[in-house]
Amino acid sequence: MSRSWPLQRWQRVTWREGTKGQLTSRFAATRVFPSHGYEHTGTKEGTQWLLAEWPEEEVAPTKFWLADLPATTELLILVRYAKIRWWIEQGYRQMKDELGLDHYEGRSWQGWHHHVTMTMLAFGFLALEALYHKNNFWTALDSAESAP
Repeated sequence: MSRSWPLQRWQRVTWREGTKGQLTSRFAATRVFPSHGYEHTGTKEGTQWLLAEWPEEEVAPTKFWLADLPATTELLILVRYAKIRWWIEQGYRQMKDELGLDHYEGRSWQGWHHHVTMTMLAFGFLALEALYHKNNFWTALDSAESAP
């Protein structure tokens, strides 16, 4: 379906600055009526966004997302929500590998909740420490607070 879309529909979108420069690709979105899981006796879902990514070096679109965001949502917002998954996966991997999120061996809900809470606190502390060591982080924060 997305291969048949006219080239004018595809827009270059930069969603964030990466370690090697700006992250940019071509995207297009349209409203669709998804049919996954639909049976004749089941309830119908409402219309959703179909977001497609077509990197310029590829011969066809490579990634697709469905989103139930409002119909007035801009393409840049759709792309940012689709691409934020990378941050979530990186944080989850760091909590498992470095902070022991998956090391709990107890049997109580209270113990598991305590373990997860302490892991999240440690992760938050490390995230703030990483920001602290970035250039001008605290200076930019102080100037934002003192602005009228």
